Amino acid sequence: MGFVATLLPNSTYVQRLREGLRDHFTLVPCATWGELLGTCAREAVSVAVVGLFSPNETSETFDWLRQLERRFPSVTVVAYTAIPPARPRDLFEAGRFGIEGLIIEGEDDAPARLRALVEQAEARGLLDLLRPAMAAANPLVRDALLVAVTRAHQRLSPERLARILGVRRKVLAARLAEERFPTTQRLIAWGRLLVAAKLLEDGGRTADSVAAALGFPSGSAFRNTCQRYLHAAPLEVRSSGGARFAVDAFVTACRSGAMRPVTRRGARAAAAMLRARAEAVAS
Repeated sequence: MGFVATLLPNSTYVQRLREGLRDHFTLVPCATWGELLGTCAREAVSVAVVGLFSPNETSETFDWLRQLERRFPSVTVVAYTAIPPARPRDLFEAGRFGIEGLIIEGEDDAPARLRALVEQAEARGLLDLLRPAMAAANPLVRDALLVAVTRAHQRLSPERLARILGVRRKVLAARLAEERFPTTQRLIAWGRLLVAAKLLEDGGRTADSVAAALGFPSGSAFRNTCQRYLHAAPLEVRSSGGARFAVDAFVTACRSGAMRPVTRRGARAAAAMLRARAEAVAS
């Protein structure tokens, strides 16, 4: 259940989103662009749903969208609008300013359709990195990791995770062991770290703000968890690729035994692989 921040022109849009996303996402309505940016800085926002306002406000909207994309590139932006007042040309231009999804009033805002659109938007981020690595995993194990990621801002317990998946805790633990995945408690910790690594890609977030957004007891506790599992400080995670670095480290941990956090050698190997990829692209 990720955070969805909204900046919408009327309460009807907010209510439709609330109905469609109930029990799947936490909705955080905002009244101004400044409030939206502040929410992204404080909370683990994965999707921002914004209104495209009247034509005379379009230029200002695009200026704010540029700022949002620059400060929080991990946040996927979805536009919610009606045609009119939004013009087709405005919708075309919106793609250049960070809009990656579109909800049209009267066409896309039935509850099931809304939820699907927001889930697809969220999947363009961290979940896109995880799905190839999870392709061959048992469905229960795959779902357990996806829940650990999408509900990373909640304080999940092994019992709560098993209950969400509709199985007993012992069944989940056994299946994770069979698939050479981390224990349930460590899988939850990995889920939080994967989301934290994605948030660290944003220049507008500090390590302490990421720790607070994901419910770590303190910035020190977050840094200790990064060292324990990734053998890297938060700023090193950021400079090494953010979410990609953490996903590679997670996959390395699973392949090497899964019951322990990734070794320092594994973390260095993941970082070396990332550097090699970057050099290959640059050349």
